[in-house]
Amino acid sequence: MPSPRKFEPHYRRIIADIRRRIADGDWPPGHKLPSTKELADLYNVGSQSTVRQAITILIETGELYGHQGLGVFVPE
Repeated sequence: MPSPRKFEPHYRRIIADIRRRIADGDWPPGHKLPSTKELADLYNVGSQSTVRQAITILIETGELYGHQGLGVFVPE
């Protein structure tokens, strides 16, 4: 009998990839992240709210910070 597939929510996949991009230096300190629409397209998710959920978690953990009207950035 095949084992059940483990489902990973899209927002967790996005969080993991953003963390990887920061760790690899693709998105260095001070880097402005693409817009939520651009990220939704990049991660092939139909809802920008999924991207917002991932970004919110990363802001809450201090891995990103946001400025109203300016965008979301990697901390210095």
